[in-house]
Amino acid sequence: MLHWENAMVGTSGGSAPDGMQAPLGGGAEDDGREMLNDIVTMLGRRLTVYTSLYQTALADRLGLSMADVKALELVIEFEPVTTGQLACLAGISSGGTTAVIDRLEHSGFVVRDKHPLDRRIVVVRPVPEKCAELERHMRSVADEVAHIGARYEQEQLSAVHGFLAQCVHALKTEALNMLRDGGDHHAEPRRPS
Repeated sequence: MLHWENAMVGTSGGSAPDGMQAPLGGGAEDDGREMLNDIVTMLGRRLTVYTSLYQTALADRLGLSMADVKALELVIEFEPVTTGQLACLAGISSGGTTAVIDRLEHSGFVVRDKHPLDRRIVVVRPVPEKCAELERHMRSVADEVAHIGARYEQEQLSAVHGFLAQCVHALKTEALNMLRDGGDHHAEPRRPS
């Protein structure tokens, strides 16, 4: 079993929290560049790592596999989603996706339904009451974020919100473009506008 304290050892760089490098002297422009590099590192790697660790712990608490939790989060985010779309988003075979959906449906987290515009297509939808379990498990993180947020002025929170919303949009756009390109590793990266 992973001990969370051990996972945190060695991630602290000086007095800056969570492994951020404290900006070195060299002017406001250098400080701004260092801060931006830290933000990119936090969003690009650390957030991914700790989200994955969190999902592992959450999966264990819910009695699901990591693939099931990942698929469930995709169903919640992209509701409604077809089996084929979910397979593409999750990066697993259609047969594997059907097995995941079967497990999630058996556990009561999702239901299969007819597409509202084309009744021949089956879509997967989350069951709100059951998916509220995810929210309950995330409550401590949400409470901590709210506590941290209370230290900031409304204008600061608005700036952080706008920045994060644009980062999420850029990540979503790039991820969906990569999926659409079929994993072409030679495709030129797209810059968000």
